[in-house]
Amino acid sequence: MRHFAFRLFATAALAVAAPLPAFAQDAAPNAVARAGFDSAKLASIVDWLKADVDKGRIPGAVVLVARNGQVLLHEAVGWADKDKKIAMRRDAIHPIASSTKLITTVAALRLFEANKLPIMAPIAAFLPELKDLKVSVERRDAAGVVTTELVAPARQPIVHDLMTHRAGFTYFFFPPNPLRNRYRELGIDRIDNMSASEMLQKLGTLPLAFSPGTSFEYSMATDVLGHIIERVTKKPLDAALKELVLDPLKMRDTTFHVQGAALERYARPLSSDPDLWVFEWLDVTKPPKRFSGGAGMASTVTDYYRLLQMLVNGGTLDGTRLLSPMTVRWAMADQIGATRGVAHPGDGYSWNLVNPVRVAEGGPVFPGSIGDMFWGGITGPRYFIDPKEKLVGIVFAEGPSIRAAYHAELRAMVYGALISQSGSAK
Repeated sequence: MRHFAFRLFATAALAVAAPLPAFAQDAAPNAVARAGFDSAKLASIVDWLKADVDKGRIPGAVVLVARNGQVLLHEAVGWADKDKKIAMRRDAIHPIASSTKLITTVAALRLFEANKLPIMAPIAAFLPELKDLKVSVERRDAAGVVTTELVAPARQPIVHDLMTHRAGFTYFFFPPNPLRNRYRELGIDRIDNMSASEMLQKLGTLPLAFSPGTSFEYSMATDVLGHIIERVTKKPLDAALKELVLDPLKMRDTTFHVQGAALERYARPLSSDPDLWVFEWLDVTKPPKRFSGGAGMASTVTDYYRLLQMLVNGGTLDGTRLLSPMTVRWAMADQIGATRGVAHPGDGYSWNLVNPVRVAEGGPVFPGSIGDMFWGGITGPRYFIDPKEKLVGIVFAEGPSIRAAYHAELRAMVYGALISQSGSAK
């Protein structure tokens, strides 16, 4: 697991159930060309994925590329379950891990717009279990002896800190230190061992990794945000997200628990995957004991596309408005400036209220536009949106060890197929 954590974050720097919007799912070559793409190059993305299935790099995948609200490529390759020879389908259900964070944050932003969740409020205003959190500080005396003591931070974490991963929380799977070891020992970020109330009580006994607002550490902060949503709405998170996001966007296959007939569409990793612990940690085929707003959901590419397209559209989809365009513009803008820390997205990117956001043309190891946004999940899925180019790209493949590379490879091929910029397509 330690080797996985190093590899993950070193590399990171580098027929459907819900209807799609009103257009054909399989775009004709002339439609692809009108959207500004070389149709042969775009089609070669499927060949790339099929070759990786043949090489045993992935069991299978579902890919989707859209521009200007039109799906130009949506294809499934390989196996949903290779051992059982169950073919991948376009409506396959995938465990999406941290891609859950986007859904939870959109819900929080809807509550913010309704003045039910002020994001400058201390998190303890909603979660008294987390009042008076402390920071562990090392002190060296005149003789050189180092001692550790818990002290009050300059301020307590606020909701905005949760969204920007500057609250001082962490994840157990980063390189070991005393705090992360305690997360692991207590099972703080598991979904199968305790209720939300029990988890928050334990979390409240642990120190923060740093004083809120002073550093960045990608973390289970969005889990905490999800539990705030539960307190604000007085509903379990599955019901709150269904009301605030899933039902309005017709994301009918997005869930915290894949069960019944839906299991026939569930995508599984290769049995030889070196990081199968990820799927044991986030086993969405079992009912969770608490709903993880940061990592606990499963979805389809079709469902997730609807969420991303809503953001590209400035908060609306198919006549349904979830967010104000001003809220979307603000939420997708850089929020942390020069702040750096653990699992920062790397050169050329910063962090908005949701995901990494591009702040420079150069630096990243893949093309894009200033203002584009990307992320994915520890189980394998990746996505990006480019509002300037009105572009959405998604690939869901269950392969933790290759997920960051897959994002870069998908970006290279999608942008490589783009032959006209936004506003110049004929």
